[in-house]
Amino acid sequence: MLRLCRYLFVYAPWALAALLLILRPCDAKIVSGSATLTGASTESTLTKFAMSPFAQGKAILELHSKDMYVDESSLRLHFYADADWKKVQKAPMCSEKIRLAKKSIPVVFDLNNNPTADKIARHKKTASRDSGQGLWEARIETTIPGFRTDRSQYWYLTLDDCRLEQYQHDSQAPRMEYTLTVWDETGGIRVNSDVVKDGAIYTHMPADEAGISRLHTITMLFSFFLLLFVGLKIYSNVNTGGSVHAVLLIVLLATACDSVSSFFEIIHLRLYANNGIGSYSLDALSAHFEAMSDSLVALVLLSVGSGWTLPSDVLSGGSANEGFLSKLFCGFRSPSMMSMSAGSPAGILALSIIVSHAALAQWGRTFDEDFDCYHSLENPPGRALMWFRSVLGFAFLASVASVRNGGRCPQSLHPFLTKFAIVGISWFMSLPFISIFVAGAIPFHRRHQLLSAGSAFAQSCSLLSLIWLFTADVDASAYHRLSKVQGGGNDLTDMASSRAGGTSCKAWTFGKTKIRMD
Repeated sequence: MLRLCRYLFVYAPWALAALLLILRPCDAKIVSGSATLTGASTESTLTKFAMSPFAQGKAILELHSKDMYVDESSLRLHFYADADWKKVQKAPMCSEKIRLAKKSIPVVFDLNNNPTADKIARHKKTASRDSGQGLWEARIETTIPGFRTDRSQYWYLTLDDCRLEQYQHDSQAPRMEYTLTVWDETGGIRVNSDVVKDGAIYTHMPADEAGISRLHTITMLFSFFLLLFVGLKIYSNVNTGGSVHAVLLIVLLATACDSVSSFFEIIHLRLYANNGIGSYSLDALSAHFEAMSDSLVALVLLSVGSGWTLPSDVLSGGSANEGFLSKLFCGFRSPSMMSMSAGSPAGILALSIIVSHAALAQWGRTFDEDFDCYHSLENPPGRALMWFRSVLGFAFLASVASVRNGGRCPQSLHPFLTKFAIVGISWFMSLPFISIFVAGAIPFHRRHQLLSAGSAFAQSCSLLSLIWLFTADVDASAYHRLSKVQGGGNDLTDMASSRAGGTSCKAWTFGKTKIRMD
């Protein structure tokens, strides 16, 4: 085990660096899909793209349809700046929306009697004619206005036909397949495989992703080193005492999930730079591993706040006749006794925390075409996550209060529990606070970067705090003098009674190794 950890510590960073160097960037963001305009829905948002300061991007839109667009006189490609986008969304009429557009380009279709095989395949299921009659195609190559502003800005590209709103000729507007390629201008000279056009460098990477790859690299390495530290601590405990507490394994898994999440996101960013699309699977896996890390941290805080790892003579007893909250806290302070079949409130809540985080992570993937955004308050899953995290925070405070004010908690433990409550509620409320602050006080073009940095910092601090809590020396605090995490046995008040014939500690045995759950 020690040799494996040494190999991981020495060789893993170099292997990762080599892998990242292999994935070289290319030139353009590529978005594809289908759009069907109707009188009730006269516009279709094709993409959102962040432009660099003082930049003027480029875009190429290719449309093709099996059926003829009977009257495309009002069919337009419109460009909207981020400052006007909320007004565009609130405008009730198509004619009012297009007045806010910074640029408008007419779309004109021509019949192509020799379409490519892939275009024919995309229309095979929806075509109403024989594929031999060709496809109607349109191609637009243009610049994104940019206006050379001193800040990054989002541009929204939409396809609309306001005439449908007036004449309701939906049958004359067929389904269209589109491919949109977008570049951001970065200026300067050629670097690596970036494309130089008209004397400038164009890249598809949105400006709001600047620095995100570096952030994930730092987060991944930090969590990786924490993982090694906890792994060595577990190995040392097993090698010397033959037992390890389950809470250390949970913290180990949380650090692993956080590191793997950043790793997958880095690969997604590199692939995105290579093909303009990235990997949906890797991005989704990154979001789910991040959600799992959040879930594990929340469960550890709730369990320890309820008294898990503290000796039984410090805690107030619970009975079946007590209220819901008492049953909940008693369940969290004894995770090995959680039983879904018995309807344990703690077991149900624990499962709900894991499932809810996973569901919100997947739901968040439906609100952004390129990158995970389920922490953002701009979409329903982000808002639901903030409310859920806040509710768990208040439950955590109640659990700590039940231990601190339970009647049998020693006075020496009170200051530590107060500090632990402050640290724990800071983690539960940090993400809602950061999201609200970013949404209310930070300019639109900076929100994604600051929200990503804030959430990564909060998670890293929480993992570091938990590792200190469960690996510090026995004399580090009043909690460490009483806690059963260390597994030494000399300072455990209820271990002595168990050896004297009392209730034995709960443990899972794997060979000579014991995983303690008490």
